[in-house]
Amino acid sequence: MKKLYTLSFFLFGTYISNAQLNLTPNQTSVQLANQLVATSGTLGVVVSNANLTCDTNSNGLFTGISNFGINNGVVLGTGEIITSGISPNFSYGLNGIPGDLASQGVNMPGDSVLTNIVTMPTYDACILEFDLVPVGNFVEFEYVFGSEEYPEFNCSSFNDIFTFHISGPGFATPTNIALIPNTTTPVSINSINDGSGGLCSAYQNLYVTNTDTTNSMDGFTTPLIAHANVTPSQTYHLRLAIADVSDMILNSYVLLKANSLKSGNTSPSLVSDIVSQNGLAIYPTRLTQQLTIENNSNDSWSFEILNVEGQLIYRNTLNQLYGKSTFDLSSLSRGVFVVKMKNNRTEKVITQKIVKE
Repeated sequence: MKKLYTLSFFLFGTYISNAQLNLTPNQTSVQLANQLVATSGTLGVVVSNANLTCDTNSNGLFTGISNFGINNGVVLGTGEIITSGISPNFSYGLNGIPGDLASQGVNMPGDSVLTNIVTMPTYDACILEFDLVPVGNFVEFEYVFGSEEYPEFNCSSFNDIFTFHISGPGFATPTNIALIPNTTTPVSINSINDGSGGLCSAYQNLYVTNTDTTNSMDGFTTPLIAHANVTPSQTYHLRLAIADVSDMILNSYVLLKANSLKSGNTSPSLVSDIVSQNGLAIYPTRLTQQLTIENNSNDSWSFEILNVEGQLIYRNTLNQLYGKSTFDLSSLSRGVFVVKMKNNRTEKVITQKIVKE
């Protein structure tokens, strides 16, 4: 049984947890869709005709430091995203700690598309869909999936479900692009988990057991890329959906990175590609031995590597104001870590999740 922890305060509107995860529920379809579209770097996606079918408190925007590897974006859930109520009768949402049980029915219907996939009743569906026109030969965006059903319902038939279906030229039927990288396997509680409950998952390296204080989910995936090859200047329809399966308890959430929906005519991003922030390029984000940091900011930086519990694992300094530095992390154990960069002049801090394989 999960132990329930009480929180010391509640704010109406936007709830700010003591772990700096800020949630603003009840957004419009246009606000959510526009939040996803890239505003820098590789552009080339125009969205229109957005529609949202979702409980008002099961969708919203999030910002703040977390262990998701995504610090800003859109959240869709099968229950409320924000904690409400008065102590000791809290109704827990996404904000909180792993001991908080986020589980409530919001009296929304299920979704026929998802019901047909799992061949079981679905409930409390949250669906964001819109048209998009790409300028390039691919579209993609970044996301994390997590659930309160981890790990107790690993390898069971009672998993909540989510899909990202794209339809249009080249897709004879709507096609799910929420897939494990380089496979045709849909991302789910059964396909990505910690290995307990059976042998259903071969991708435990893509799973994070939540021990942080930024959110209530017991587990979630590492950041993943949804990708589709498309025809430039044609209209496509993207349907992002999540729902409870079999019952209305134990919330699941999908977090979509802000400004990550993009198109182009180059190779698609992979989890191991360069991630650039503030004149820094940190790569690969999936590594076996070495981490490379390129500094083009004209500032010196210090950096730390923390584990998911926030413990310091490694510390070093970028001595070059310009150029590339490579650090040997072969002795680092397998798992998920956070690279924390601090500008020695402005004291600005940025973070990037990495996975050591």
